[in-house]
Amino acid sequence: MPFDPYSSASIISSYLKEQDELFTSEDFFHYLKKSGIKITKAECVELLRSSDYVFSLVNDEYITKAGVFIGRWFSFKPSKEEVDKGCFLIGHRCMPFANSEIPPDSLILINQGKEIPSGSTVFSMNLAMDVFALYGEGYIIPNIFGDKSNDSVSISSMQYSLPSEIKLTSWPLKEISGNNKFRYGDRILCRVVDWANGVIEMMHMPDTSEGFKLSEDKLEREQWYSDFENSFLESMKKHGPVESIEEQLSLLFLENQEELCKKNCGSVEEFLAHTTKIGFSPYGVENRIWKNGEDVPFLGPWNKNFSNDLIFLDMTVSFSPYIIDAFIEDYIYQKQSGKKIKSFEDLLEDMLPQILRLSSTEKKFVLLNIKKRHDIVEKSYNNFSNFTIAKTRHRCLALFTRVNSLMSEIACSDYSVSLENLPQQEVIILTQLFGHLVRLLEEVENDFTRNQFPVDDVELSLDGMEETFDEIEGSLTDALEKNKRKGFEIVSD
Repeated sequence: MPFDPYSSASIISSYLKEQDELFTSEDFFHYLKKSGIKITKAECVELLRSSDYVFSLVNDEYITKAGVFIGRWFSFKPSKEEVDKGCFLIGHRCMPFANSEIPPDSLILINQGKEIPSGSTVFSMNLAMDVFALYGEGYIIPNIFGDKSNDSVSISSMQYSLPSEIKLTSWPLKEISGNNKFRYGDRILCRVVDWANGVIEMMHMPDTSEGFKLSEDKLEREQWYSDFENSFLESMKKHGPVESIEEQLSLLFLENQEELCKKNCGSVEEFLAHTTKIGFSPYGVENRIWKNGEDVPFLGPWNKNFSNDLIFLDMTVSFSPYIIDAFIEDYIYQKQSGKKIKSFEDLLEDMLPQILRLSSTEKKFVLLNIKKRHDIVEKSYNNFSNFTIAKTRHRCLALFTRVNSLMSEIACSDYSVSLENLPQQEVIILTQLFGHLVRLLEEVENDFTRNQFPVDDVELSLDGMEETFDEIEGSLTDALEKNKRKGFEIVSD
């Protein structure tokens, strides 16, 4: 039987989504070999270390998110608006316990073994913003507007203001409380029962406090807030801002399961309203949960060995098959549209910034491979399927080339410019723009999702990215030049 990369990817993905016991790279290797996948042990280790589904432990042991979060308790308290309307939203409330690849409106909620039917309800935009806040700056609005129940408002139609209300997917509170009335102050206790498919069991937790007297449940919850705060402060010192708020919370709950995954627990959103020490802080064009009053740094104890060379390693994705195909398809589109096109040498310079110099032999080899790939891509190039995305792809590539060029100057400076001497927020923003553009170009080149590529929304996003890059380019270039000048010594006779 010929090798099928899509089948292999499915087998690997299923294992990493469904394995709920500790395992080693050796276990993973033998499973894949038994499934007919040709892979080396070193490749298995690399797969595990780079997977978003897996936590690396000690002694070559690993645990998946399914293994960490299945059966672990978490809870949240519906807002007064939700209680008054008799239904609730999910938003970020299952983060980080649920499979983050499944949108909150597509999670399957059950009570006493029965699925709770979802519906559509109009909520205030203020509530929606609160309930999606943990997705972080830049991702809140897309997640809200991307809800399957939102059939009337698009992001691209929003120029200067947001609507005051929006229709979102909701679930009836009565399906959880049964014959009992759900009152404001009551909670919903949850646990994941099927991580891969996003199945969450939910139960009613009535508020047992009376008047000003705190119940035992609330006293335990106050202790939970204290434990959460102390644990989070330690986690920030150890791990830094990581890749997202979701990853911050995943690491926190991984390392503090026994203290934080109790029936009488609070929720992250309630904790952030409860604490004075921790809150949302800007992190480039995104944000993270961090100490109040402190900027989130790019460098810290968690990455003290990070250097310009590691930025260069991140940039190796600029020669990934998806990115190369994007440049080649843009080249073909320009040629077929009758526009003045670049030579293959110019195309190579766009892919590979000038500061990254190749020897003549290396250049000939790379150009030969680009030409070969061009001939292959041109044969299957579909003008019709490319028509709607071609201009957006060209715009993405133009910005990608500029961002890639500046990152190259930082990574490959002959003057050993230290990242510590560059403006930290601007460095953060530059790496975020690079990552976001890579993801956009990979989506453009994905044949399976190309027809659903949200051109209007991406064009709007590109407006913001281009403006942001224009704002940071000058200060980073100035800082580079200043540090380069420091690298010269004046020698007197």
